[in-house]
Amino acid sequence: MLGECWIDTPAFKASSSHQYTIDHNRPVQSDLAFVPHNLITETEEVLSESLSFEPFAPEARPSDRLLDRYADCLHFDECDPTQDRRPYLDELIARARADPLTVLAATDGSVPQSNQYQAASAAIIYKGHRELERTRYVSGRVTAPDAELNAISCAVRLAVKQANCQHIMVFTDSMGSAHRAVDPGVHSGQAFSLSVCRVLQEWFEVDDLRCITFVYVPSALRWDIHGEAHKYVTELKVRVGRCKTDNSIDVLRSRAAHSVLDSWNSTFQDPTYRGSEFLELQQPDGRLLQPLYLNGGPWLSTFGHSITEFAHMCRCITGHAPIGAYYRRFKINKPHGCTCGAALQSHQHILFRCHDRYSVHYPRFLGDIASFMKYNPTAFGFNRDPSGVG
Repeated sequence: MLGECWIDTPAFKASSSHQYTIDHNRPVQSDLAFVPHNLITETEEVLSESLSFEPFAPEARPSDRLLDRYADCLHFDECDPTQDRRPYLDELIARARADPLTVLAATDGSVPQSNQYQAASAAIIYKGHRELERTRYVSGRVTAPDAELNAISCAVRLAVKQANCQHIMVFTDSMGSAHRAVDPGVHSGQAFSLSVCRVLQEWFEVDDLRCITFVYVPSALRWDIHGEAHKYVTELKVRVGRCKTDNSIDVLRSRAAHSVLDSWNSTFQDPTYRGSEFLELQQPDGRLLQPLYLNGGPWLSTFGHSITEFAHMCRCITGHAPIGAYYRRFKINKPHGCTCGAALQSHQHILFRCHDRYSVHYPRFLGDIASFMKYNPTAFGFNRDPSGVG
């Protein structure tokens, strides 16, 4: 990585030949991290989490989990779609700042668009209007939820150390990561979740009145202390260097998925793979429609609500339908021509040229196919047997 200086703070220390500790003296292996000298202006911590999991962690045992034992102490202030969030947050933080027993924590994670830079996490701790502590550090090559989880974990560990605190409020733009922070099960970034569960369990045991609230803040608002955390974390730019950079399991999954998808798209260009009669359709931006794994892909997500319509669409797009071109290809003893007089009844002919039985829509998009099917329900369909069989 870059830079000539090592970051050496009391909270975290990393080296290539030693281990750093995330609470309770539980060591987790780390790589050496460097940052440019001009970035070391405040408390900045470089923390690189390796792929480590505890499938049988004591904190994950049923009835011993944090949510089982202290459900009444954990609160999640989710976003109400009908609510104007800014006035609500302004009122909420005003009340919290007036409470001398409440500690505020603003967290944020940042994943640069360029692969040349590492993700970063940041946490800022307040009491009233006074800032108590702030920290930011690189998180390696991780996903945005991983970076957010990292930041939340750091914020909780810092907040529980503050004196005269009965209520912690964590302001985050990732409620998914907030829920994951108190989930001790195996998942990407489990070590951070276990750290949160351990410190909160100890903190709750001391005083029955203690509680923690995770508050959702839309990132686009750039609101108050969360806006400050966002600015703080995005200022940290650390390039990926020659040394090994830790990855999260979710990043590796994402890379595998994108690799498979790239291979799939490449293979899909071959007519012998997709089928010589496969109907090419366009995306709204003019590019050819490509297979995807999300939400069942473009075809299934458009027609998957109805088995009948989906089967109808498959026959239309693949040409595997009771039409002349299919009969000729598979040497079925049935007429090959169209009722309009055309020598061959192909699915392209039905969609674009036949004026006999079908209203022509010249479909280019999946939505056009849906419209065609609506106005031509018998197209590409099988004729019912007069006897009612089949």
